[in-house]
Amino acid sequence: MLNITFDVGGTGIKVIVFEENKEIETKYLNHSNQMQIGENLMLKTPLIDVLKKISEVLDNVNEEFNLAISFPGIIDTKNKKVLAPSSIINVDEDLVAYFKKYKKLKNFVIANDAKAAVIGEYQERIKKDQSITNMVHLTIGTALGAGIIINKEVVEGKSFQAGEIGKMYSSLEKNNPSVVAIDTGMGTLLLKYWLETQTKISGEEFFELFNNHNQLAVEMMDDFTSHIAKLIINLDYMLDIDLITIGGGVSANPQFIKMIKNKITKHKDFYWNETIVYSNHHIEGKFDESILKNKAACYGGLYLLNKEKEKNA
Repeated sequence: MLNITFDVGGTGIKVIVFEENKEIETKYLNHSNQMQIGENLMLKTPLIDVLKKISEVLDNVNEEFNLAISFPGIIDTKNKKVLAPSSIINVDEDLVAYFKKYKKLKNFVIANDAKAAVIGEYQERIKKDQSITNMVHLTIGTALGAGIIINKEVVEGKSFQAGEIGKMYSSLEKNNPSVVAIDTGMGTLLLKYWLETQTKISGEEFFELFNNHNQLAVEMMDDFTSHIAKLIINLDYMLDIDLITIGGGVSANPQFIKMIKNKITKHKDFYWNETIVYSNHHIEGKFDESILKNKAACYGGLYLLNKEKEKNA
């Protein structure tokens, strides 16, 4: 039986089709979005447009299948509802009713994308290292997502918002407010570049500018990588975990991973008045790039489907 997994992002949807547990097809779907300049500085897509894109794939499936979808934002996994807007807006859609038209659909699960990603990454890693019991997986995409595993279980929280690190304040200054997603998202980095230059570029083009020593790109990359490194250090002080990993498309760039490692080394010591006040001596050994890269959420969806099938057997 096919297991079809969708990972919905701010600008597109990753699709991986599995035959049982073997990956047989991968594709990427662009979905419509509009640039909202102002309060949110985010790309916004109505949920119904995302569902229509998913239907373009499912309408061509002629055999029985299971379906997993991961969305950004706060997700009620039990009742299969998107509870709050993120890069996906107009979220008051009845997902169960929408997918009832697919008579060959057997099992259906949804999850927060970052939580699905940490599940996928964790399950892959414990195949070789059973000692990992607590970890955080950061997904750097349009914004930033985080999934947390404590004592081998993903942390949902009372209101399903545990791990919504992107919504946390990243500055406590009264006159310079920001949130983590704006300071650590690849999409928001490119949006900042657009606001400065009125030039729309891709992530690959931004790295090319950086490597060609474009002054603005170099300054922005320095801030960007420092923000991510400091976030990783903060998370370790808060949770004292076994492992922190970075996924998303940018994690496939060895240069980026090297920069993050260098910035962790640089920022692990906190200085006050030229004196080290404290140092996170352990953090360098706790950080690693993702094994699954930008496929982690789809693999997490596969794991959740297998769990759902066991429950319903």
